[in-house]
Amino acid sequence: MGARDHARFGLLISRKGVWRGRRILSENWIDAMLAPSPILANYGFLWWLDRATEAKPNLSASAFYALGAGANLIWINPVQDLVVVLRWIQGGALDGFFSRLLLAST
Repeated sequence: MGARDHARFGLLISRKGVWRGRRILSENWIDAMLAPSPILANYGFLWWLDRATEAKPNLSASAFYALGAGANLIWINPVQDLVVVLRWIQGGALDGFFSRLLLAST
């Protein structure tokens, strides 16, 4: 799956399952995916949530992300209508990226 497909998937999730005006996924399923699990307050159904003690204080509490094989990431911030795809993330590069992204989007 390439970066463009990751971005499309991120847009589908950020738009609550609607693609080009047509419902593809149940809104209830999207809400369940983004609800904290009983075991981890910062994890839903395969999505990491910016909540609980692991939250990054400079990021929106409504932000969430999927992190997959090869350190590929789809980060979604509904408040700012952002979908970001990062590929092959190295170590601490993520924090630096988010700092620069937030500066650019304000």
